[in-house]
Order: sequence, then structure tokens, then C-alpha cells
Amino acid sequence: MGRWVRGLAGAAVLLVTTPQLCSAQGSGGALGTGAVAGRIVRPDGLPQPDAQVVLAERTAAGALRQLQWRARTAFDGRYEITGVPPGRYLVLVRAIGADIAAAGRPDATLFPGVPLSEAGVPVDVVDGLSTEGIDVWLVPSPRRFTLSGRVFGPGGATAFDSLVIEMGRAGTRATDVWNSTEGGGLFTIDPAPPGTLILRARATIGDQLLTGLAATTVAANPVEDIRITVRPLIQVIGRVRAAGGRVLPAGLSVVLVPQALEPSVLYPPVAAAVDADGRFSAQADAAPVRIVVGGMPAGWRATQRGASSMILSPPAPREPLELVVGPPNP
Repeated sequence: MGRWVRGLAGAAVLLVTTPQLCSAQGSGGALGTGAVAGRIVRPDGLPQPDAQVVLAERTAAGALRQLQWRARTAFDGRYEITGVPPGRYLVLVRAIGADIAAAGRPDATLFPGVPLSEAGVPVDVVDGLSTEGIDVWLVPSPRRFTLSGRVFGPGGATAFDSLVIEMGRAGTRATDVWNSTEGGGLFTIDPAPPGTLILRARATIGDQLLTGLAATTVAANPVEDIRITVRPLIQVIGRVRAAGGRVLPAGLSVVLVPQALEPSVLYPPVAAAVDADGRFSAQADAAPVRIVVGGMPAGWRATQRGASSMILSPPAPREPLELVVGPPNP
């Protein structure tokens, strides 16, 4: 059993109807072009004939813009778009003239089977090659994807007192939280969104907290046998000083945020208080983390002495961190 926290961001969409095209536009096999081919499947699993398949891209404002390369599906749901310049494209499908009732006609769908409100998975077209297997399961009942795997602790241990899997897009805050009750470090996530995902395992053995990260890409099939290794948190000590001989503000804190996936709002990283001498002791995942100093006056910023960024990579530094806070240099 589990509990999910999920949000969908809306996006502006531009759809343009075009005259029927019985075959793909462009000359297949032309020098400097490639192709995209696959199969369109209805929500009930049957092939979708006479669907319009269009290559598209997102504008800077997030709108979906259809491009000139397109095709119609055959009786078996198959299509091929040829004469496509090399690049990265979204694949948009509209079931126009489908052989099902209008009330149940599938919505416009992006590869591999998501509504237009979601990002979709880009497809890369390579010069002289056909990108095959770009199959799309039409919404509103797209194919369900599952993720499954196992979490391993130190020494290969799989017995945990609790196990939580947080999931989200790379570089963002986790939006999905799964409490695993299968035992033995096993977990199954159903459903999972398509695309590249970061999984963060949070396990406990007694009073000890262990964490670990893994990445996967969900496209056309369930993903199985994901392995996540969890390790004890690393201890990071350091000192914060104010630049230019200024007095160090009271109430500062230091948070070490995992760079690949920020923990969810249910399990936020713990802020370490900065004492009157500027000293602090914080814990972090054994993975690259972003150093965040909280409580600074408006306009102040923090830098790490001897480093070009506020990113800290494992293992834990042998010497205390030195952070400098203050207004930007004029």
C-alpha cells in the first residue's frame, strides 16, 4: 500500500488541423534526413487506424507547436514519417476519423502515452537512420507503467524497519511518495509517469537513517530490478563568517539539499543551526548536495571559500567547510 502526492502543471496547446495525408510528407532516405516509425494503440489495446501523427516542439512559452513532418496510420496502426531533419522532436497523435464513437474518442496524446498537459518524451532523429519503435498508447486510458526493484543497505542488508521511496524529475523536489510494506527491501510503484525519473530511498534500521539515489527512464515498458543502495548520512562540519568584518547575523542555518532530487515536503532535509561563533554541524546524503544558508538579510548571498560553487560531493570533507556570507561585491 502507499500514498501518492502528485501535481500536473498546465500548458498552452496549439492544435492545427490539416488536410488528410495518406503518406508521410518528405522524401524518405534523402541525404541529411532520418525517419520516425512506430505503432499507435487505442486505450483498449487495439491498433488505431487513420490517426494523424505529427512531429512537434515546445515553444519558449510552453505551447505545443506542430511541425510539417507528419503521417497517417495504416489499418494496423503503423506509421512512418520520413524526410525528417536530424534533431529532437515530440510525437503528437490525434485520432481523427477513428472507428470508435466520438464520445469515447481518445484525446490528443504525446509519446509514449501522456496527455498534452505533460511534457512527453522527446525522440531523437539521426541522419540516415529510422528511429523505430516509437509506439504511442492513446489517452484517456494510456498504458500503465510500473517500477519495481530492491533496496540494499550496508553489507547487502535488506531488512529495514521502514522504507520510503520518493520520486520526481531530476533537479526538482520529489512529488511522489511511496511507503513500501513488501519487506525484504522490495518495492513496487504503480502507476509511474513516463520519462526520466529520480528515485530516493529513505530507510531506517533502529535509530539509523540511510538514504540512496537511483535514476531510470520509463518509456514503453515496465521497469524492473531497479537497485538502490542506501548508506548512512555523512556528517559535515563548518563555520560561517560575515564578509568585510561585518557582524554575523543571528538565526542563520545551513541545509544540505541533494542535488539530483530534493526530498519531498513530507521528509524535508534538516536545517542545522549556526551558533554565535558561526559553527555548524549538518548531515547529508552520501551524494552531491547543494549548500543552502538560510536566514540571511535581504540581498546577502553565500559562497564557499576555496570553491567555485555551493555544491559539495562525497565523501565528507576532511577539513571544516568555510562559508562566507554578505552582500555582493560592488
